[in-house]
Amino acid sequence: MIDINNVSFRYSGSDVDNLSDFDLHVKKGECVLLTGESGCGKTCAVRLVNTLIPHFYEGQLKGNILIDGVNTLEKQPHDFSEKIGSVFQDPRSQFFSLDTDSEIVFGMENKGLPYEKMKERYDETVRELKIENLVGRNIFELSGGQKQTIAFASVYALHPDIFVLDEPSSNLDPDAIEELCRLLRFIKSQGKTIFISEHRLYFLRDIVDRIILIEHGRIKHEWTAQQFRGLTSDEMSGFGLRSFAPTVLDLPISTSAADSKPLLEVRELSVGYEKESVADSISIAVSAGELVGVVGKNGCGKTTLARTLCGLQKEISGDVLFSGKKVKWKKRMDHAYIVMQDPDYQLFTDSVYQEVSLAASMVGERDEKRIDEILEKLNLTEYKDRHPMSLSRGQKQRVAIGVAMLSSADVVIFDEPTSGLDYKNMQSVSAILREIAAMGKAVIIISHDNEMLMNVCSRVVRIGEAPDKSELPVTDGIGTYKKCISV
Repeated sequence: MIDINNVSFRYSGSDVDNLSDFDLHVKKGECVLLTGESGCGKTCAVRLVNTLIPHFYEGQLKGNILIDGVNTLEKQPHDFSEKIGSVFQDPRSQFFSLDTDSEIVFGMENKGLPYEKMKERYDETVRELKIENLVGRNIFELSGGQKQTIAFASVYALHPDIFVLDEPSSNLDPDAIEELCRLLRFIKSQGKTIFISEHRLYFLRDIVDRIILIEHGRIKHEWTAQQFRGLTSDEMSGFGLRSFAPTVLDLPISTSAADSKPLLEVRELSVGYEKESVADSISIAVSAGELVGVVGKNGCGKTTLARTLCGLQKEISGDVLFSGKKVKWKKRMDHAYIVMQDPDYQLFTDSVYQEVSLAASMVGERDEKRIDEILEKLNLTEYKDRHPMSLSRGQKQRVAIGVAMLSSADVVIFDEPTSGLDYKNMQSVSAILREIAAMGKAVIIISHDNEMLMNVCSRVVRIGEAPDKSELPVTDGIGTYKKCISV
């Protein structure tokens, strides 16, 4: 079904191969998982299969790629549109419509299917994927998980034989990941071929047939699912891999600071857009040196809260205090700094080194040794002369975190800091977060990554309705808790 034969590829403008002597064969109906460190070549391999290389991403290509016996170099991407369907890491990058119905039928319209056939496939897609609750909706009002589902549905409606997914779980909450699992199980039961790139592994435990570890553009190891399940935790971490079992978030839920003089205090805060609230009655206190996680379902208001604390938007009601003093929203940028979920919004210069250097000069700390130290800690030294926009998502994320290390703000907020990170770099980022807290700053981490939260946080704040108000242990989409407090 998929034959990648001795392929080497180097993007235009790059001086190193992104893939070298890459040889991989995928049978019809097989689910193959690519994993490995950020920037190892996973996305490059995905682009070979969905034919974006070399027709969209130019470069030096050796070898050949066959899809169902057809050489992709001899055809254009649209010739494979009925054979291959792609779901990208950020579903927004593949949306063309403003509402869900138009998005689902967009691909069929482009193929020129008759109206009756489109209507039949649309109804079939909604029914088989069980997405009745998403029809007729505004795309921009959907949560991250719902957007991912619509992206999946738009591909499913074309009836491809091969589904190609590039880190589809990176920004999803546990409930949304479970929904993604359901969709993957469903298409696998239909005999579809699944080619997926991922850092998070646990949700594919009962779906994947083979696991491929890529290192520096080459296949380093290959396991069957049964062999992979037999790896110990030490072996997994030795290979730089995330856990193959779900991590339970067993941290106390608390809104109170560790001491009586919090660096940041939020009192009865309601946040939203214009006068429409997203989250209400939020009260949080965080002390200097604390690392506090903020958890909750996609769309519950976590990012809106972060933007409000940083002065990017005004609250609807309530108070925000820094060191015991109320601060109006436009002045909060002096006290709080945010690393956004999408690092593209915060990268401005022509190289990784310049990006960190700019941040250093803004706080009067233009120390080359310090800059080199930060790049080393974040495993970015070899990329210091690269343009930030040429990096993988995980690498961009680390650059933005390196900039945050040099912020003069007392409160530093990270919105999904490990969304595109492998185990090794998750550990590196965790060490950086601890270092920032040790500098006397209050650190807030918005995340669905239980593995990382357990690694660095002492407590979590849950945004949204608590599943149970009792003192008994309860389990919900986030994890297992001894006590749940509705924030």
